[in-house]
Amino acid sequence: MKIAGNIDGKRVSSQELEERVQAALRDGSRELEIEAQGQHGIGGRIWPQFAPVKIRVKGPIGQRLGAMGMLGTEIVAEGGASDDVGWLNCGAHITVLGDVTNGAHNAGAQGVLYVQGGGGARCDTMTKHNPRFEPLQSWYFRDVGDSFAEFKAGGIAVVCGVNPRHPENILGYRPCVGMVGGTIYFRGQTEGYSEKDVQLLELSDQDWAWLCANLKPYLTTIDRLDYLAELTGSPDAWRKLIAYTPAEKKERSSHRMATWEFRRSHWEPAVGKGGIFGEMIEQPFSLLPYITTGKDRRFKPVWNNERQIPPCVAVCPSDIPSHRRFQLLRQGKRREALALVLQYSPLAATVCGELCPNICMKACSRKVVDRPLDIKGLGRASREMALPVPADPSGKKVAVIGGGPAGLSAAWQLLLQGHAVTLYEAGERLGGKLWQSVKQGKVAAEILEEDLARISAAKITIKLKSPVDRQQFEQIQRENDGIIIACGAQDKEGSGLAFLGREIQHQKGKILVNRQGQTNDLKVFAVGDVVSRGLPTHVIGSGRRGALALHALLSGTQYHPESRTTIPYAKLKLEYFAFQRGECASPLETSAPLQKGPAIPLAGTASPESEAQRCISCGLCRDCHICENTCPYGAIFRRDLGNGNFEYGLDPERCIGCGFCAGTCPCGIWEMAENL
Repeated sequence: MKIAGNIDGKRVSSQELEERVQAALRDGSRELEIEAQGQHGIGGRIWPQFAPVKIRVKGPIGQRLGAMGMLGTEIVAEGGASDDVGWLNCGAHITVLGDVTNGAHNAGAQGVLYVQGGGGARCDTMTKHNPRFEPLQSWYFRDVGDSFAEFKAGGIAVVCGVNPRHPENILGYRPCVGMVGGTIYFRGQTEGYSEKDVQLLELSDQDWAWLCANLKPYLTTIDRLDYLAELTGSPDAWRKLIAYTPAEKKERSSHRMATWEFRRSHWEPAVGKGGIFGEMIEQPFSLLPYITTGKDRRFKPVWNNERQIPPCVAVCPSDIPSHRRFQLLRQGKRREALALVLQYSPLAATVCGELCPNICMKACSRKVVDRPLDIKGLGRASREMALPVPADPSGKKVAVIGGGPAGLSAAWQLLLQGHAVTLYEAGERLGGKLWQSVKQGKVAAEILEEDLARISAAKITIKLKSPVDRQQFEQIQRENDGIIIACGAQDKEGSGLAFLGREIQHQKGKILVNRQGQTNDLKVFAVGDVVSRGLPTHVIGSGRRGALALHALLSGTQYHPESRTTIPYAKLKLEYFAFQRGECASPLETSAPLQKGPAIPLAGTASPESEAQRCISCGLCRDCHICENTCPYGAIFRRDLGNGNFEYGLDPERCIGCGFCAGTCPCGIWEMAENL
């Protein structure tokens, strides 16, 4: 369908042209040809709901071609275009068969811009990258103007440098000022780029492969395919600019300049004493009378490390602190990290690594950035771990009836607490219903056998083929300080393993317990399927909590299950983690077609160490020093406690309660509280 920008010799307004375009789309048109007459905003704000929309624009084009363009919109301009092409682009594919002027792809977040010529000033400024989508791409055949990539925060720009207007400096005057993210590939010479913000590097093999693969469709689209051999002749002709990370900037900075020092040595010599309004200020120039510290602050920051738990721990039936495992990996303590799970479950490889549906991964905060962490892989990697060291002997004897996952979990926890444990199993081998999963092909027999061998090697007295009857149960009661019943699900009449008398309440095959798993006989606890059916990971958690409650009874202490709140996603500063990708996420995931999401490796393909770098460490301080570096008055300090432990504190006489620490903490640790 053709839409004219000039009717009967009279120019149609930009608003009227937009209305005609939207009307044509509502009527079912999907390919439009627009005869422009300098109208603005052509091709933007189109929602291709049912099929892609293709727009070809002829004639003189005004500003903001394809502004706020949506995914599924394809725009081709048959000549050059004015300012702000692709402004706030949200996914449109824009081709300009000519030059673009100032501000091309300004503040764009996704989509593609192909330019047959060169770009004006401030192209690719303030671009962003939404990790859920492919990064923005900007391609310029010749060169670009001044202030290129200013405050760029994401996306990829390619400047081919063919017949440039300024061969000595194809990126213009002072490119990359304030750039914090993204990549720029260019061919030719550049001078005066912001060396404090970006670094100039040679192309890696991966960079070159991506560039060669994507140059051909670009050159084909702009009708310049005859330059393919020249542009892909050698990677030595190309270089790239990438932003320094905050950590790299800190390492390169030899001096942290105080505010007063900057004012005296830089600001006032340039603009005059007191700043640009210095001549109008009558009171002294000192800011101290307007800044409150100590008791005068209305709010004060508090380092609430681990006050809230991460979503992965909150949903784990076995209470496994995966965020702590990843923290140990970042500290280089691989064995400690993999062994930590054995403090919570004796069946790490079988259940955590294979059978568990891994609801921890489904809740993982990292999924908001790109993909959940491979927590299942940590369980698999724990197969070779040795027995943890139990506590000193307590002198207490306990019995566990049932050798399924709940009974094994309970016996394991009681052993770790230093108690002498005897386990009674009616069958010929340990494992209970876990062997059903082996028959169903859900877990390999050798993996289960390895976990069971570790348990058998522990100092637990195991009595196989030992069904417990009424008489034997009474004897067990007399000989032990505590009992845990984990005999599995029974039929409604409770005829299985009938050893319970009337003194222990049970109904329709289930034993009645309180919230801690305790029966009406105070030293008898019941856990697992005999209380409530569940998946292996649920009954393991039930066995653990029942064992800890019994341990509290035997040691004269109190047991209170975890009651901390879960940290909300909104409290985390996920922008900090957008580039903490680990070895399984390619730094050039843009090689996939634009319409597809980011490549997500299969579970188990990432190493624990690489996943540890991606962990957001929700609610647990990641020791990133951002709060310390952000504090304008240097009020925050880090104290080393030894053995890898640390804490952050602040000097109340320096702190002004500005909230910068809470506002920038990526893990949600710092919080503002009333200064009562």
